[in-house]
Amino acid sequence: MKSKLFTKNFTFLIMGQAISMFGTNILKFSISLYILDLTGSAALFGIIIAVSCIPPVFLSPFGGILADRKNKKNLMASLDLGYSIIAVLLGIVLLRQNSLIMISGLMILLSVISSFETPVVQSSIPLVMSENNLVKANATVNQVSMLSGLLGPLLAGILYSYGGIYRLHYIMFLCALCFASAAVFEMFLHIPQQEISQYDSLTQTIKYDFTAAWTHITKDKPFIGKVILLNALFLFLIQPLITVGAPYIILVSLKLSSIWNGTSQMLMGAAGITGGLITTLIAGKFAVRKLYQLFIGMGIALVFAAMGLFFPFKPLTAYSIFNSSCIAIFILASIAGIFITSAIQNAAPKEMLGRVMSLYSSVMNAALPIGMSVYGILYDHFSDSLYIVLATTAVFVVVVGFAGKSSYRLLENTKTE
Repeated sequence: MKSKLFTKNFTFLIMGQAISMFGTNILKFSISLYILDLTGSAALFGIIIAVSCIPPVFLSPFGGILADRKNKKNLMASLDLGYSIIAVLLGIVLLRQNSLIMISGLMILLSVISSFETPVVQSSIPLVMSENNLVKANATVNQVSMLSGLLGPLLAGILYSYGGIYRLHYIMFLCALCFASAAVFEMFLHIPQQEISQYDSLTQTIKYDFTAAWTHITKDKPFIGKVILLNALFLFLIQPLITVGAPYIILVSLKLSSIWNGTSQMLMGAAGITGGLITTLIAGKFAVRKLYQLFIGMGIALVFAAMGLFFPFKPLTAYSIFNSSCIAIFILASIAGIFITSAIQNAAPKEMLGRVMSLYSSVMNAALPIGMSVYGILYDHFSDSLYIVLATTAVFVVVVGFAGKSSYRLLENTKTE
């Protein structure tokens, strides 16, 4: 018997996440525009963004411990209220001149809060959703995230361009309202609390919880740790390749206008949403053990992208080939990511979901900035032969897929304890 996906509980979770992510994307995009306008320095902007990426790498494991030990509903609502307070503070700070240092500090604080939010949300989904709907639930969350990533910056750009002198203040208070509304929806959630051993001191608790989670993914079920590392390597290879490479290839190598770059970014966002839709349709039909086939598909798409830059095509022809390849990669990557996340959630003990997902999140967060730096260097070094970077990455992506075959099979056959 099929269970309903959009239960009352899951609907409240999705509504809260949709409004919260929408507010987050508006806030981050608006502040990024302001910092660039204020400083005119891409380097300084890059430093601020890079620094704000650091907290999740180190704090996510603590967020996982908190998620396993405390009431997830209250945590979710409290964290969104924290976002709301920061948005209000940003609105106040923007009334001051020379506010860059304070804005940077608040953006880092925003990143600190997000370090705790991600494991709370990821560990809550399996507890409010039946096992047979877990993939569909994660696909829905992924689609909401992608859609927020498209619509949030679009609205932020319009408000920033036409909002007048107090535009940023209005935007910040709109974000604060979004976060507060998300907290209201989250207070209606019912998330089962898992029993977990209690310890006398905070130090003892942290040591035990972290050690238990680490032992689980490296010794008890080492295939989980292997899948996490392989997925981090995949993220290192693919996302920076495209997020750094697409603007560089379109604007610098092909010498096309920013309109073509904007179109490309929009289509890739739409591809991510499409991947989520496809995942929903094939949930229950596609086996986790076949994930390596998706990696082969991404490798083939990268080869086509490399060929588009290797042969002397006209810029728009090369653009079309490259863009089509990237769209295919985003669709396949979205499907693979949702199935991997769902399988890890299914394999982890319920009382350890927060910690396992936080370790997963930490490794992913660490891989991305390193990949950005490496691919930035590679694109500069191979500026006249970018097809080499794409073709080489294609080989590594396929190797990652095959390297995970046995682990994907074990992950598929492991059920929640």
